[in-house]
Amino acid sequence: MKPYERLSKLYDKDWGKYSSKYTDLISNVIETYNLNVHSILDVACGTGILASELYSRNFEVSGIDISEDMINIARKNTDGIDFQVADISDFTFDKRFQMITCAFDSINYLTCDVKMEKTLRNILLHLDDNGVFIFDINTPTLYEERHFGIIDRSFDEIKFKQILEYDKEHKIGKTIFDFGNNESETHIQKAYSVDEMDKFLLKSGFKIINRYKDFKLSPIDDKAYKIFYVVKRQK
Repeated sequence: MKPYERLSKLYDKDWGKYSSKYTDLISNVIETYNLNVHSILDVACGTGILASELYSRNFEVSGIDISEDMINIARKNTDGIDFQVADISDFTFDKRFQMITCAFDSINYLTCDVKMEKTLRNILLHLDDNGVFIFDINTPTLYEERHFGIIDRSFDEIKFKQILEYDKEHKIGKTIFDFGNNESETHIQKAYSVDEMDKFLLKSGFKIINRYKDFKLSPIDDKAYKIFYVVKRQK
C-alpha cells in the first residue's frame, strides 16, 4: 500500500491534531515580526486540518499534498479552499503567497539532496517577495532517542501496529503501519541536523530569520527533537 492509502482514514484521530497547533505558531510569528499576511499555501497539507483552521480565521488558503487519499478527505472536510494533488517539489500555482507552511515534519520525507533542493527552490518561486516560509524538521536526536520499538494503536475498533526503525549510519527513519492481513504502509524519512538544513536553505536562496524548538518560539538547544524554521527570500 502507498503511504496514507489506509492511514488517511485514521489520520485525523491522532496525528492531524498536531497540525492544528501550527495556528499558534503562525499567530506568534505574525505578531513577533509584524507581518502582513492574507494568502497562505499549506504544503503537504494532509487532510487539511491546518488549512481549515487558517481559512476559519479569514486567511485566503490553498493546499497541496501528494496523497490523493488525503486530499479527497480535505476536500470533503472544507469548502472554499483550493486543494490540489501535487508533489511538493514540482507543484504549480499562477500566484505567489505571503506565507507558505509545511507542518508535521513533512520535510523529512525528502530523503535525497536533489529532491530537497528542488523542493526548496519551488517553494521559493511561490513565495511573495516579503513572504515567509514556516516549517519544522525532526532532528537526529529525536530519531536516535525515540524512533524505535512497536506501538499498538486502536482507533474505532481498528487495531494496528506502528513499527519504528532507525538506521543511524544513513540517518534514515522507517515507520511501518501494519494493519494485518498483509496490509501495511511504509513511511521513509531522513533526519536532518540544523547545520544540514541551514546549508540547504542558504543554497536555495532563503535567508534564515530564526529557529525555534516549539510553538511558543523558544530558543533551540542541542536536545531539541524538533526545529521550527522561519525563513524568507534572500534580498
